[in-house]
Amino acid sequence: MKKYKNQKNITINIKKVIFLCFITVLTFFIFIVPSKVGVIGRTFYVILFFLFGTTSYVLPFIFSWFCFIHVIKNPQSVLTLIGKFDFIWSTIWLILLSVFIESIHFIFKLRIYGGIIGLKLFTFLKELFGIWFVFFVIITALIILCIKFLKNLNKFFIQKPQNNFEITHPNPKLSSKILKRNQQEKYLTSSNAVSKKNINNIKYELPSVNLLHNVPLQSFTKNKSLRMATLLKKTLADFNIRAEIQNIIHGPIVTRYDLVLAPGTRIQSIVNISDNISLIMRTSSIRIIPIPEKAVVGIEVSNHSKIFVRLKEIFESSVFKNSESLLTLALGKTIDGFTYVTNLTLMPHILIAGATGTGKSMALHAIILSILYKARPDEVKFILIDPKRVEMTIYKNIPHLYNPCVKADLANVITSPKEAVMVLKKLVKVMEERYVKFSKVMAKNIEIYNNKMAKNSGDKEFYIVVIIDELSDLILTMRKEIECYIQRLAQMSRAVGIHLILATQRPSVNVITGVIKANFPSRLSLKTTSKIDSRIILDTLGAESLIGNGDMLFLPTGKTQPIHLQGVYISSAEIDDIISFINNQNFPNSYNVIIEHNMKNNFDDNEKITKDLIFSLKLINERKRISQDLLRANLGSSAKATNILSILETKGFVFKPNGMNKWCINFDKVKAFLSKL
Repeated sequence: MKKYKNQKNITINIKKVIFLCFITVLTFFIFIVPSKVGVIGRTFYVILFFLFGTTSYVLPFIFSWFCFIHVIKNPQSVLTLIGKFDFIWSTIWLILLSVFIESIHFIFKLRIYGGIIGLKLFTFLKELFGIWFVFFVIITALIILCIKFLKNLNKFFIQKPQNNFEITHPNPKLSSKILKRNQQEKYLTSSNAVSKKNINNIKYELPSVNLLHNVPLQSFTKNKSLRMATLLKKTLADFNIRAEIQNIIHGPIVTRYDLVLAPGTRIQSIVNISDNISLIMRTSSIRIIPIPEKAVVGIEVSNHSKIFVRLKEIFESSVFKNSESLLTLALGKTIDGFTYVTNLTLMPHILIAGATGTGKSMALHAIILSILYKARPDEVKFILIDPKRVEMTIYKNIPHLYNPCVKADLANVITSPKEAVMVLKKLVKVMEERYVKFSKVMAKNIEIYNNKMAKNSGDKEFYIVVIIDELSDLILTMRKEIECYIQRLAQMSRAVGIHLILATQRPSVNVITGVIKANFPSRLSLKTTSKIDSRIILDTLGAESLIGNGDMLFLPTGKTQPIHLQGVYISSAEIDDIISFINNQNFPNSYNVIIEHNMKNNFDDNEKITKDLIFSLKLINERKRISQDLLRANLGSSAKATNILSILETKGFVFKPNGMNKWCINFDKVKAFLSKL
């Protein structure tokens, strides 16, 4: 059975199908051999016969019809058919049949009965209208119901046109018109031809956990842990530190020993001998943390045999399944072994840092896949910026991609720093437009706006998640512009459904500036190379003592102490399988583009900027060269020259070949543009 988005509805459908099958078999058995069904069965038979009389023998056939529809023909139609036709009309038909049978018994003296329901209704109608009038009215009503039943039966068995997408609508006639119009326009071959209302009706199946690899068995040796605890206690005693081990907590990567210190023992005395403890216990590193809620000091020791946390066990956990947010993030497991899941909408942005090879990219993949397992392409969009061109390019064809500068079918992973600047600039305009749109309907955030649109059959807005894989490269090349747009978005974009995730392997003050840190209260740090880097990302020590391989510290919004987590491991094969599953559904990528695409004004709506661009193109055609100094000398502003040069590169008028730092000019495109002025 396919796994649909709403797991709760699937559970309800399965329960109803099983219930109908059980009732069908039970009623047939009761009415065929009432003497062999026991006290409960005979009581049920007597009650039905008392209520409906001879008509009660029709009940097994009605239940059989229900099971035929819901089990054989269309298992997903339980709620629809019961609510709209079968249950209501079957009940009316059953009551009218009871009255009809009672009237036959009264007129023709046959030994058939309509039960107490048929008798009471027939007696009441007979006194009002007479015997024969009631008889013919009941016959007419039964014939009308049978005709209506046959019409619905005919519609039910007519085969639907074969399409890649199933379009549903509360009004069947309107649904038919939409389907015919879409076939005529052949909108499936062009994603930009799909409107928001139509795309909401396109079936999309979320990925299944079966695409992920199974979780390996985890085992811990109790005797070995006790030996390590004894060795730890002896090591502390050698340095005149009295402590008792209260608890031993096994994690996938580290084991934590909770110590109760003797009165008068300073925590700093244990910190001072951390290197000695690490040496004696033969581990790569240890981490010492006070745990005030337990009144203990925790010593985290790296395990000799490490067990990686797999994404499948996180997705199968009740914590992840029960989370209703589309932006639910599966970060990993705590040291206690509990699944840790968080909500991006509450953060509302994340800053991720860690040295090369510590699991930073794996954490980004876990974040992306968590959202892909929760949201349809029309509910959440990604802006993926990857200057390294290594990690994010695997997602280049998914229908969740978004770029406000280009059409939906051209959206791709962004690798150029200057293109990234243009995208962030346009995203600021998207944010401002959404604020104007939300204010018109008195909605203070995207959740309230979408709820109002759902009630009024309006177009909902999708969430936008911006992920920058290497922030340091963008900062070094386009510092002023990047910081400006990131600051604007981080300060204001939460309410309109735009969230930022920044990652870097260089958590230095030149990259993670005070402006960025102030707007990113939620931070995730993997192992850092120094204590200084740990303080920059977390405002505290500890990240330098992590052991790598996804070992991380997460500082949520509003918390003062980070949470020690073990991040998930995801193989390349798993990512490929998930992306293939999504792409094979051919779900169209569709959204409104923020810019115009005509040849003359495809740069900007600002007339002054357009004049500067035209002037710059004429200057390039005349001088046969291009540089920032040349533009600055003629435009009178360094910032303006940088902006114009960035736009020229984005539009393909100038470019830099791989391995070269010199601008090259596409003279054919420049001359073609100038000839149309």
